[in-house]
Amino acid sequence: MSTNVLNAVLIKYIIPTIDFMKKQIESFLPYIVVFLASLYKPYDADLGWHLKYGEYFFKNFQILTDNTFSAMMPDFKWANISWGVDLVYYSVFSSFGFLGLTLLGALIVTLTFFFFSKAFDLSYWEQSLIFPLLLIIEEPINQVSFRGQLLSLLIFGILIYLFKKYENKPRAIFLTIPLFFIWANLHGQFILGLGVFFIWAIIQIFNKYLDNPKNLTAVRESAKTLGLAFFLSSAVILIHPFGAAVYMDAFLHFENADLKSVLEYLPFDERSTQWWYQLIIGILVAVGVVFMYFEGKLKSNIPYLGLFGILYTLTFFVKRYAWSMYYLSIPFLQPVASFFKPNSKRNTFIVGTVLFIFYLQFAIYFKLPFTQYTNMSWDVYCKEYAHCSPASVEYLIKQKLDKNLFTLYNWGGYIIWNYPQIKPSIDGRMHLWRDKKGYSGFADYYGYEQNLKDIDDSSYNVVLMSPEKPVYKRLLKLAREGKWKLVYKDKYSGVFVRN
Repeated sequence: MSTNVLNAVLIKYIIPTIDFMKKQIESFLPYIVVFLASLYKPYDADLGWHLKYGEYFFKNFQILTDNTFSAMMPDFKWANISWGVDLVYYSVFSSFGFLGLTLLGALIVTLTFFFFSKAFDLSYWEQSLIFPLLLIIEEPINQVSFRGQLLSLLIFGILIYLFKKYENKPRAIFLTIPLFFIWANLHGQFILGLGVFFIWAIIQIFNKYLDNPKNLTAVRESAKTLGLAFFLSSAVILIHPFGAAVYMDAFLHFENADLKSVLEYLPFDERSTQWWYQLIIGILVAVGVVFMYFEGKLKSNIPYLGLFGILYTLTFFVKRYAWSMYYLSIPFLQPVASFFKPNSKRNTFIVGTVLFIFYLQFAIYFKLPFTQYTNMSWDVYCKEYAHCSPASVEYLIKQKLDKNLFTLYNWGGYIIWNYPQIKPSIDGRMHLWRDKKGYSGFADYYGYEQNLKDIDDSSYNVVLMSPEKPVYKRLLKLAREGKWKLVYKDKYSGVFVRN
């Protein structure tokens, strides 16, 4: 009798409880690991001007289009196509400070992992091997903490999720319309998503034809649905404060020669860590494709292989494509991960959980002390990332050296937010700016910074510069010649004044 009661209790309560706990572990543990591993202090060089634009909107309830914050190109009208990101920056920072941006950045990365995992139906075991790999290779983009690119990667993940939904529910593809409306009003990288949508749709229609060349009705229906969804998604982007300029500004990223001077628009340095990661992912994907072929699963993944191949090739020219490309490698990493899967479900769960617990401890160890996130400040921002000097800027203000001032590009946003009394010469908004006469403030600045043009022949009378830049060495020489004078110096900066 007691054995029967015990068995009844076991069947009715204990086993369901164990199954429930197992499901909760599988549902939440992978994302807890991702969230903790994605905690970073906000180091975005453009943080200051994003905050200033967001502040302007909430104070005036209009989008600022004039260049009121920097000295160069004062009359330039700017189509701020990522205006929505500025509102997010300011809303979070004004309420929760740097900690709020840290938590928001980690949350966005976690949601990105969630949507890509759901899109490609990753199992708990596959997550245990693929998630840590992605966290490692995506670190350069994640470690800046919250920024517009992270939001674009999240929306890109949702887009891929809708692509997969389309396979069973074709009407789901029309959800791309509100998605692109939101994306275009948040961040300019929507143009990449639109390109991916177009290529995916073409391959999808071609696949439909190969399935049954005689059933042209099905092909036409597919083309009609995808064509309409793409057209409406492209059109809804124009519902934007800057209208058609949103497209014009986005396309500037493909034809502006000045971008060769901006690090994120260059390829990875040969034999650098990220360069090796790129090669390793290529090898793993190739192995995964072979596995898929023999398992008969390759045909259904051809659209994603095509997208991956295009982005993988582009990454050899512009590293910015790498972050989207790595996420698209997921379906081809799945068969590789499954190859190492234990034989039984029980062992698969146990080994997967042990791995995630190890990752959790590893993440906690490297994120300690957690007070580094609560104690984050602009001083820490300067010392650890920007290598800027509050004292040098305060010296400029005190000595009233704010006329004909030349400042470092990456310090522009910091000065704009923290020292509105003066204007930096340039900031991170301006790398694409070119007026009707063809003048580029960034190209002009870069020439002086790299000492390709002589600062002594410029109209600048005051220079605030990092010792790491070539122009600093030129100014030291000019100071020895008596043409300029070094009036302030510290570890990160120097202030030179023309005699």
